[in-house]
Amino acid sequence: MKYIVSIAALAALAACAPRPQAMIAIPRLDVPEVPQPTGWRAIVSAQDSDRLTGLPGIWDRALAASQRFRSQIRREGDLLAPQAARNHPAPPPGSYHCRLVKIGASGGREPAYKSFPEFFCYIRGDRADSLFFTKQTGSELPGGYLHTDGEQRLVLTGAKQYAATDVPMPYGTEPERDLVGVVERIGPFRWRLVLPWRDGKDGLDIYELTPVPLKQQAVEPPAETPSETVAQP
Repeated sequence: MKYIVSIAALAALAACAPRPQAMIAIPRLDVPEVPQPTGWRAIVSAQDSDRLTGLPGIWDRALAASQRFRSQIRREGDLLAPQAARNHPAPPPGSYHCRLVKIGASGGREPAYKSFPEFFCYIRGDRADSLFFTKQTGSELPGGYLHTDGEQRLVLTGAKQYAATDVPMPYGTEPERDLVGVVERIGPFRWRLVLPWRDGKDGLDIYELTPVPLKQQAVEPPAETPSETVAQP
């Protein structure tokens, strides 16, 4: 009888013991890291990024709209040739003559090609090997930082200034004044700044940049050096 009771007790204890839980293996998912934009891509709006991406098409349509001025466009040579960019695009700091040419269908009575007299521009070398472009004279005063972008161009991000004496306005401060464009070298001591129009029309403002003669160059300020810490006795 005791034997039967012992078996019953063991059976009761076994029933109370915790049962092992089934283990479900969950596969590990490796989520690829999304690269974060850098340089000018981390600054510009989606609309301005599209303008730069679509620049070849804008250029083609602007030239097509300017066919009535074929002889003038031909005389401009590489300045208006879309594929004229060379390697080593960065212009050295200093003063430049800058001549504006507008091409594209602006509407109204404005011609599809228009050339303006030379004005003065300046390229300043800032810290961290950055360059800043500003147009110093004339009614239209673009300015902005130049960002490295491959072997044949720099990208400008900046804004229109109201007056040459204004403190340069950074891109994004007032979106209606924002500007984006590209700087390319198109020959020995010859560069161009290309700014796509922002009014929904296919057109370009193209500045020809050539260095001012040495005797007319502005005096460049000395390079800034970090202040030395003087050890106290």
